[in-house]
Amino acid sequence: MNTALFQKIQHSMKDENWKKIDLAKSSGIHISDISRILNHKQALSLKHLDAITKGLGLAEGSLYPYYPEECFNENKVLDKRRSVQFLYKCITRGYEKQCSDLLITMIAEKSDTIRSTYLTYIFSVAEKLFKAKKVEKALPLYELIIEHEPNDCTEQLAISYFRRFYIVRMTENGQYALPHVLEHLVCMPKEVRMEAYLWITAFYYRREQWEEVLYYAERLEGMAKEGEYYARALMYKSFALARLGGSIEEVLALTAQYAQVNDYFADIATGNRFAAFLDFGQLEYADEYLTWLEDREDLYVGLPKVLEAYVHLNRLEDAKQLLDWYKHIIDDSAVKNDLWLERKLDLDFRYAQALYQCETLLLPEGLNELLDVAYASNQIGNVERFKKCLLIYWEYRHHATFEQMDKYIQLLSIKECVKSSKCRSAKQHI
Repeated sequence: MNTALFQKIQHSMKDENWKKIDLAKSSGIHISDISRILNHKQALSLKHLDAITKGLGLAEGSLYPYYPEECFNENKVLDKRRSVQFLYKCITRGYEKQCSDLLITMIAEKSDTIRSTYLTYIFSVAEKLFKAKKVEKALPLYELIIEHEPNDCTEQLAISYFRRFYIVRMTENGQYALPHVLEHLVCMPKEVRMEAYLWITAFYYRREQWEEVLYYAERLEGMAKEGEYYARALMYKSFALARLGGSIEEVLALTAQYAQVNDYFADIATGNRFAAFLDFGQLEYADEYLTWLEDREDLYVGLPKVLEAYVHLNRLEDAKQLLDWYKHIIDDSAVKNDLWLERKLDLDFRYAQALYQCETLLLPEGLNELLDVAYASNQIGNVERFKKCLLIYWEYRHHATFEQMDKYIQLLSIKECVKSSKCRSAKQHI
């Protein structure tokens, strides 16, 4: 045990007038282990440090500033078990200085071999945080690995690129993180690569970039062969084909395929069949779709499509009734939009509602909503939705206010979110 930590424990014991046996009883550590620790014959584990801290009545973590030195072995190299446990504890409990100091020490190591070993320690902590759903805390560690990993195509680096993309995919940084993932797909182990294909496909689905959705859905389909990933690949593939000139028969055939995977996908397939009919202009299925949706917890998923169908059918009273009946569902969907799908559905709702407002001349409300949806769509790179909103605005432009005209002109000046040339070239290497 290092001198500073030893003296701190000794002073605390002296304040209590304790001997080793008293500390053993209070901490729950066997007296033989206490003796060996205090006689510098046994390394002090983090578990024992926490028990001693609690036994002495000290605040949790109050001895942590003295512990980094204990993470090194007799060869002055960080011990994996102690350093990884300490780093994870500091990150999860908010001991930022101790965490920062240890990370700086690891990255500053002059030996390339030892520093590479330390990067694997950092990666293991990042993965543990990620799998514990503490993704925001894991992100800086993945960033460190990306910055300092000397080899360009290791599993560790490739997974770090994917984890970073997954964490930031809902922010504007998602589009910048994606090309690195595409470049490193070949370096990922199979399970991680399948997960990456799934979230890449979902990313493009949210942006309604259907050619990319189809491409990566087919890559995932080729890898998965069965199970949930296979079902999701077929589902995304069917969505893309419906927008890229596929036939209703092709879409329904894919829907029937993933319906066979399990009961969950069989249930989803039922609703997606109705959605497919509406996508192909068979709007007479809107009522059947709504009937199927009515008793479901995920009712909000299909409501925008039904609302849009009613508007196109000029069933404006039915559209108004739907908005009145399900306003609480619509509002709740907007509130919960912290998940990527719920954000997309919020835009779907607002777009369909704007169509209704414009069709019933509820202006300028409808034009305001269209322009807001256009702006939001551009923010997430959904070029198709952006264009649709501006085209509909143009039909009703004579009802626009001066403020709306200015906003429209500003939106026209925005450069469309085009596909990254880097993303396109990456396809050639997959």
